[in-house]
Amino acid sequence: MIGCCAAAATAAVLGAGPMPASGAVFGTTRAGTITADTTPPSTPDGLTTRNVYLNGVVRLAWTPSTDDVAVTGYEVYAWSYSNPTNTSFNRVNPHFTSSATEVVADVPGLTPGRDYLFYVVAVDAAGNKSVPSLLAKGTAMTEPPNPSPAPSPWPTTPPTPYNLQVGNGPAAGYVMLSWATTGGTGQDLVNAFRRSSTEWNYAGYSRLPRTLAVIGTEASYTFQVVVVGEAGNLSTPSNAATYPSTSPSPSVTPTVTPSVTPSVTPSVTPSTTPTPVSCEVTYKARSWQTGFTTDVSIKNTGSTPIDGWRLEFGFALTAQRMTSGWSATWAQSGLAVAATSLAWNKTINPGQSVWIGFNGTHSGDNPSPTIFRVNGTRCLSE
Repeated sequence: MIGCCAAAATAAVLGAGPMPASGAVFGTTRAGTITADTTPPSTPDGLTTRNVYLNGVVRLAWTPSTDDVAVTGYEVYAWSYSNPTNTSFNRVNPHFTSSATEVVADVPGLTPGRDYLFYVVAVDAAGNKSVPSLLAKGTAMTEPPNPSPAPSPWPTTPPTPYNLQVGNGPAAGYVMLSWATTGGTGQDLVNAFRRSSTEWNYAGYSRLPRTLAVIGTEASYTFQVVVVGEAGNLSTPSNAATYPSTSPSPSVTPTVTPSVTPSVTPSVTPSTTPTPVSCEVTYKARSWQTGFTTDVSIKNTGSTPIDGWRLEFGFALTAQRMTSGWSATWAQSGLAVAATSLAWNKTINPGQSVWIGFNGTHSGDNPSPTIFRVNGTRCLSE
């Protein structure tokens, strides 16, 4: 029977030790005198999953890494959801096969039907390790394979997050992540992961389309986020975003727009009369010392979609300053603050909300605005 031995392998898979002999077949050594080798292999590229009809197995494939001497093996790490703060990736022991153009690894001993995240590290003969690959999701095969279409209530795949962006956080050592999803509940649990030069680590979770993440002292870090469904099933990982970014994003690096009128209750004066909207705004600020982070929601309480929006409000004190924002193009002039929709969140259907936010500074007092306008129409607020 195909899956008869998978259970016996389970105990030996997670937290596994040295690479199996089959993992050391990926290169040739240089003849002659061996000098000290300190150059790591290149990052494994194109990590993906393949179908394999072996119970409790995920098949991975990627493009072979290169090295100045030789790549002698790979390390594979896996993560699955158990609770919102499950932080551990564990080393697994796959069965490897390879060619000049592709490495294939079958990871046994996993829980059938369960989703996992994987990453791969290349190793050379001197023990130098590559920067880890990007994350890939795989589902351990269930034997026999699940019928198609899947029977209700088989869990559906959560929506894939996209447009992941990373920018400055409220203080040194923090960054702000923001992303978008299409579908889902709008309050889905999202786990964030951070790649250093040596490994991937859990970086936080949120039910809003943003979260703060901690960084260290390395020159740069890469992030991906994954939506977690009610059954612990996982979305495909988001695009990768690197901090610091080589091209600043307007959603995290606001610029002052002169068209915003510097008044406590700014108003929009477009060249054409905008369609009246019905809206409700929620403004929630979390303050500390001289800084604060604010989450803002805009809800369409009308019966027609809002197609493109501009939120305006005014601070009460001149010491209140917006420093960076996300999920909108932010600007401040005097006391007036404005946030303009982006291409991916410009439409708010009836009954739905969009979440945006910003970081700011204050001098000790941080009163919340009381008047909010969307496209010139005053909104209910709480």
